[in-house]
Amino acid sequence: MMKKINAILIAVIAASLILVAGCYDGGVTQPEVIGYDGYVTMGWACFEAGDYVGAMEAFQNALDMDVAKPDAYLGAGWCSILLPDYWVIGDQYDYMAVQHDDGTWPIELLSGSMTQDKDWTVFDCTVPALTANDRMVIESFGDSLLVVEGDTLIPSFSVSAGDTTWHLAVTNVEIGDWLYDEYSNMRFQYTFEIDNPNVTAMFIVVNGFSSQDCAVDSLVNGTAATTVYISVPYFRVEAGENYRTWCMNDNDMGYEYATYQNAGGQTAFATDAVAAYGLLQDARGENADVLSGVATLIGLADEGEYSFSHYAGITSLKMKGMAAAMAYRNLYFRPALGICRSEGFGLDIQMSDPDFLVELMQAIEMMLQ
Repeated sequence: MMKKINAILIAVIAASLILVAGCYDGGVTQPEVIGYDGYVTMGWACFEAGDYVGAMEAFQNALDMDVAKPDAYLGAGWCSILLPDYWVIGDQYDYMAVQHDDGTWPIELLSGSMTQDKDWTVFDCTVPALTANDRMVIESFGDSLLVVEGDTLIPSFSVSAGDTTWHLAVTNVEIGDWLYDEYSNMRFQYTFEIDNPNVTAMFIVVNGFSSQDCAVDSLVNGTAATTVYISVPYFRVEAGENYRTWCMNDNDMGYEYATYQNAGGQTAFATDAVAAYGLLQDARGENADVLSGVATLIGLADEGEYSFSHYAGITSLKMKGMAAAMAYRNLYFRPALGICRSEGFGLDIQMSDPDFLVELMQAIEMMLQ
């Protein structure tokens, strides 16, 4: 089923991405070639006619004449999307176009980690809404607790039974098992903050103790920080002792993310080169730099309505759809759904639906239309 879904999705994306402007029939009147500008003009004429090989040759000829201007780099970058033989080096053209436009590359790949504290404030549990008793038991980790004789430590909790008491310690495993039973094997949802307001793409947060992935549901950028929403599953991993995937006290949670920040100062050349980079990552399929590709398309789309003068089919909504498609193809389903929902698509889709993957694919298709 997954292979069929991916095959259908890839076909849909290809129809939207490949930027087919028509088959080149040799009928385009070629401009007179006069130096660098003439080759650039010829290159775009070939590109708009669908002759991407001819376009690449013209842009390469322009680069042979002048390597300090952004125009030919931009053209070569866009041609690379349509010519698989150039996929490996296509992003270099995009980088050079931005550099020679006096721009700053807006995408940065970063990583970080945080450690959950005993009070569960670094990673705050938002679903389910924990009760005061829940919080008291969680915060008791590592402490000596007074428990009335005859009662069970978990879930009962008491310190008011006269003189007969004894001390017991609550462990992460015990707390995890108790929460698991109390909330009927549900995924917990947590939030945490990264001190960077430009986090644009993140797919998973990894519990370093159990090596289990927690899926990122959504990102909310603020003025000084980004709030990350994650879903945490529960597994028991037997490896000498009971490992758990709850985001528990002393658990180190690691993550990788991409930021998008346009420093300004560049012209449309740089913006179009960044767009080409995002589309190139989508075209590369399984060989893409998915994190930076998704961040590029989302970040550029969020700047405002995008269009490219040499192809009228690209829109900001379609770029968001491409970003969701890239996440989907790489099995990051929750982030893909989060991207769709940010644009008002797939609002009624639930992960628990039997046809979740098909419904998500259909939402992405609607964004790519």
